[in-house]
Amino acid sequence: MAKMWLNAKRQIIKADTGWNDLASKNDAGFLRAENIEGVPFLSFIKGDPVRMFLDSIITRVLITNKPYILNYRCDAPATAQFMRMIVKKESDDVVSIEHDLINHGKISPSILFTENQTAHEQRCAICGKVEFKNEWHDALTNRKVFGTIHEMETKSVICPSCQEKVVQPLSEEATV
Repeated sequence: MAKMWLNAKRQIIKADTGWNDLASKNDAGFLRAENIEGVPFLSFIKGDPVRMFLDSIITRVLITNKPYILNYRCDAPATAQFMRMIVKKESDDVVSIEHDLINHGKISPSILFTENQTAHEQRCAICGKVEFKNEWHDALTNRKVFGTIHEMETKSVICPSCQEKVVQPLSEEATV
């Protein structure tokens, strides 16, 4: 588990030791708590559609006082990571965001997706699927679709399938 807390301005005010462990494990020391506290959370999020989506989740949690649970993918070049994010209101102007690893799987051969907002191919920030030749593919289960490509520039979006899941009426507890 890795957890951080945001103030009403969406600035990171604290991150736990689990967050630091995750940063260290992924060779991302620049993301340790001491380096991200005071920084706007959304500055770490790629793609305007994804930033707007996450900002709306935080707003929804602050207004409704109900947690929001989002299952998503967070892949490395050779590993698909299936994650759960829980956004909860902690006080009037503080929310917590907790990330848990649920499962993982090998992507073979590996493929590196690099962010480029002008790229033709798109990658869903929630399910991890890539729009390649006008169809959405999972890099884990359909690696052969990408052929011998070892790196691909993509822009972060929310795919049509995930858009349908996330735009839903308010319920007791929103889960995607």
